[in-house]
Amino acid sequence: MIDKWFLEDIEHLILKRNRVVILDPKAQCGFLLSLLENKYQVIHTDAKLTEQWQTVKEELYLRHEAETDHKENKVVFYVTRDKDKLSFLFDYCFTHGCLDLSDPAEWLKKKLFANTGLQIQMTGSLLLTAGKLGVGKDIAWWKKILQNLQELINLEDELLPFLHDPESYLDTKDADIRRLFEGKIFALLGQPYMNKPPKTLADEVVKMLFDGLVHNDVKESLLELYYDWADSANYNHSLEEYINTYKLDKSTDPWTAHPAHCFEILDKKALKDITTNLRDKSYISKKLSKIKVRAKNQKVKNLVPSWWQDVITLMEFDSKSLTVCNSFNKIVEFYTKHFAGVDRAIRKLYANFLQEEAIIRPLQEHYESLNNELLQQWFTYAKEYKSDQQGYLINLFKKAKPKIAVIVGDGIRYEIADHVAISLEKKFKVDKQIMLVDMPSETEHNMSALYVGNNEIVPIQKDREKKLSEATGKKITYMDMEALCYGENADFLVLTYKDIDSTGEKLQQSSLKLFEEFEQVLKNKITMLLNMDFKEVHLVTDHGFVLTGLLDEADKIDPNATGKKEVHERFIRTAEKQNNTDWLSFEEPHGEYKYVYASKNHRPFRSKGVYGFSHGGFTPQEIITPKFVFQKDKVSIPDLQVSIINKKELKEVAGEFFAIKLQEESSGMLSINRKVQILLYSDNKKYSSSSIINMGIGKTESLEFSFKSNSEVKAVLVDAETQEQLDVAIIKKANVRDFGGLF
Repeated sequence: MIDKWFLEDIEHLILKRNRVVILDPKAQCGFLLSLLENKYQVIHTDAKLTEQWQTVKEELYLRHEAETDHKENKVVFYVTRDKDKLSFLFDYCFTHGCLDLSDPAEWLKKKLFANTGLQIQMTGSLLLTAGKLGVGKDIAWWKKILQNLQELINLEDELLPFLHDPESYLDTKDADIRRLFEGKIFALLGQPYMNKPPKTLADEVVKMLFDGLVHNDVKESLLELYYDWADSANYNHSLEEYINTYKLDKSTDPWTAHPAHCFEILDKKALKDITTNLRDKSYISKKLSKIKVRAKNQKVKNLVPSWWQDVITLMEFDSKSLTVCNSFNKIVEFYTKHFAGVDRAIRKLYANFLQEEAIIRPLQEHYESLNNELLQQWFTYAKEYKSDQQGYLINLFKKAKPKIAVIVGDGIRYEIADHVAISLEKKFKVDKQIMLVDMPSETEHNMSALYVGNNEIVPIQKDREKKLSEATGKKITYMDMEALCYGENADFLVLTYKDIDSTGEKLQQSSLKLFEEFEQVLKNKITMLLNMDFKEVHLVTDHGFVLTGLLDEADKIDPNATGKKEVHERFIRTAEKQNNTDWLSFEEPHGEYKYVYASKNHRPFRSKGVYGFSHGGFTPQEIITPKFVFQKDKVSIPDLQVSIINKKELKEVAGEFFAIKLQEESSGMLSINRKVQILLYSDNKKYSSSSIINMGIGKTESLEFSFKSNSEVKAVLVDAETQEQLDVAIIKKANVRDFGGLF
């Protein structure tokens, strides 16, 4: 309110003569001058001038400046000397107007009493400090201050910006406010006031916070500050810097720390303790209850390792319901609904800890004990297995109507596709079915099954695509999924996505850290396809895979087969029938071989090459694959229809630059505006985009772009919020020179 009262006084005094003098001999009210600068011409006296002849000369010049340069302006003289020492500005105080702030505290007291009716008990200096803090505050704030219901400095509001940048924060404060703020900090620390650099003071506060988290005795006020800090997009990077420089005692017990602590080293220590005591179920149960509290804390979710949830999933998995699975189909259902999540958890734990054997080996052994239970039931009912992969794409496209896209993955495990589907089901309708792939589950065999069928093996992808087009009689467009961009207008589209399998083969276990990126690519492309008005997007794959984790030579299976044989990681081809009860037999003629054998185990055969991702065997992880369909859930509410209206002109453009014209063409829509954006592509790669354009009813826009050395460009108009494709135009550069209008 002080700013409001100050402006009211100035406006009242300057109303008649356009001149007013502010007397502030002690220069205590300079903090208010910024309120005047946009409305009045403010002329300052120089407080450094003390001799009479100097002040007289200055006032003469200031008065002359006001009456010549600012004759028509409203002028405020800010005078930092006593009234009885004025000369040429003295009469302005009487003939024009004067706001006497020689005792600003007294002026403020009168204003407060008039507006609140409260007696003012504060000392003059403290009241003036309150005035500085009260700029922008309402009368309710003043009432709380005057009745001691609220403190002048609220550390809850001020401490976080101070810790984020101590020097800059205090540099912006007046000396009295800074002194008051520092006093609050010292009180928080339990120290007497002393002269300390701002950074030192901030470091001590953070150390108190971190020590409190480590020993679980943090002050409530600091804990709330910490929660706000961890959740702040503006300040959280400074928190990370403090965490990195904090010296944590190596003897710290991770189980006694506050569950919201921010030290991953304590998490690793707790995890090692769990893996060491993995067989003590009572001990693990108690520790998991603490881990769950930490893992579920949303206030510091960015500071809690995501792998804790994977540990919980692995440790708490209950396979009791597996015992009632008395058919192959029921075991498949058990896997997709329950065990696929365990596969996901161990994969993510491999990604984080594969190089730390002390941690990952006990976790892997626990996983394998669970997996062995599953496999025991799986192989018990293996005779009921029947693949539905042969000729799948042929049957799909024969029945398909236009605007269908199929993503054919290479090595997409069910758990990966399931995660993608769960991520998208809030936006789209998802139908999750499963496909049982053919044996052996390896790329050449299974891709042939998908595209060609009839148990025919076609080694080359282009040949498989040709056969699919011939068998369906449909004009199918084929492309790598990575090359997909807005503007693709095929009626029948097949996208191949080989990154998961090919990266696994090249990098082996090192590629595990890339899987989240692969999943994000799938989410983005499925979303893009549906926004491009494809009615259905199908996701299928050739096979899944088994992760071998830490693998010793003794873990590998001896490929003891008689006669001519071909040994792979997960299967063996033989010319002769074998008699081994530990192997499953499949009649799969291939060249000179007649049979395929897979071990009733998830481990690989001893063969050449590295072991990271294993294909070709008969396990749920390899055989059960996604057969998902994504659709837009419902028809969206009609929006403004925006389109590109100069497509004909864009077919032949002279010169390096071209203009795209947009127009809103709808009427009676529920929305009155729509935010759109233009994306420019060359060779299916985006090279430029416009800013976001706000289109209203009947509005037109024209935007200029450059070819940037491209001869042909595709312009795609999208909704800026939903990324829905609205229109497409092809822009071609003409084969003539741009003569700048000379002809």
